Amino acid sequence: MAETKQNQQPIRRSVHVDCPIEDAFRFFTEHFAEWWPLASHSLAAEDAETCAIEPWVGGRLLERTRSGEEREWGTVTTWEPVTRIVFSWHPGARYSQNQTIDILFRADAAGTEVILTHYGWEAPSIQGSVVDRAPDLAAAAACFSRFICDQMMAAA
Repeated sequence: MAETKQNQQPIRRSVHVDCPIEDAFRFFTEHFAEWWPLASHSLAAEDAETCAIEPWVGGRLLERTRSGEEREWGTVTTWEPVTRIVFSWHPGARYSQNQTIDILFRADAAGTEVILTHYGWEAPSIQGSVVDRAPDLAAAAACFSRFICDQMMAAA
């Protein structure tokens, strides 16, 4: 019983990026395809060509294959430029198995802290994969951080 309760805790990862909050939000959302690790984190694997976040409530997170097929990963449920985006997360799964990812952007004196929280582990079919997916959230945060560093260096 204690294990199930532990599995229902959200997974949180944060990364600090050396840019203003407006840029962090823009890079995260508008340049999603440039930093997301598509080769290792997609439904179509090597056939995946790009991915995107549609920037409005009800917009989709999706990947597009080389043949043009779109595969939905989730739906934007909160769109608050430049501080927050929340979306359901169900790549390749039924809507009834929705998980949620909440991304919060907080300005500080040295740039922006980006906090990613992944929750929604109530469904028994999802609970076993919580520990396995924690490194994926960390990998995504690391990819975003590297992308921001590259962008800042290119602008210098």
